[in-house]
Amino acid sequence: MESAEGPQVSIPPDDISKQEALRETGISYGQFYRWKRMGLIPEAWFRRRSTFTGQETFLPRQKLLDRISRIQQLKDRHSLEEVAEMLSPDVAIRHYSLDEVHRAGIVSSGGVAFCPGTIDPEAVSFLELVCLATVEHLRSLNNLSEHQIRLGAQTVLMCLPGLGGSIGNRHLVVVVNDGVSSTALYAGECSFGPGASIAASVDLDSVVQDLKIRLGQLTV
Repeated sequence: MESAEGPQVSIPPDDISKQEALRETGISYGQFYRWKRMGLIPEAWFRRRSTFTGQETFLPRQKLLDRISRIQQLKDRHSLEEVAEMLSPDVAIRHYSLDEVHRAGIVSSGGVAFCPGTIDPEAVSFLELVCLATVEHLRSLNNLSEHQIRLGAQTVLMCLPGLGGSIGNRHLVVVVNDGVSSTALYAGECSFGPGASIAASVDLDSVVQDLKIRLGQLTV
């Protein structure tokens, strides 16, 4: 369908066009691409799609708007270089002490007990931090049992190493089927059989990005 202004572009509901993002956030084209060059807006988020008017750039709507909002908040207290360091993958390389983990607000009291195995209080790995942050998210939902939370933590620790460090657009889901709980990681669409219901879903990419920001603040 066309209007007086020309062909209408059909935008996927979970995406936002680059032009719309600039209008909605009030940032300039120059700011946007400077942030992209500095790694503040991940290259992996940019998707070229065919539209009625040719090729157009789209990004995941909520992730982009959340990221721009966070950048705008942080740049009032830090330089863009410092903000970029907070979001840098380098923070995922080193190990952290539990004292740093608590100072960064990654996990509250009691959350460590849900992570399988024994965590070295002086050398917490990034994978263990993802597990702890996921546990914290699941505990905040207030509708899951301790067993379900532990299942989620086990799935994160068991499955993420096999992804080669690339989490992508993956979610952790807690599924209940005939009273039995299970967990799974998925990317894209996910369907379950009759009688199954999703008790919780966690966007692991958002968990990781928030972790990098929190850890980056420990170093500036």
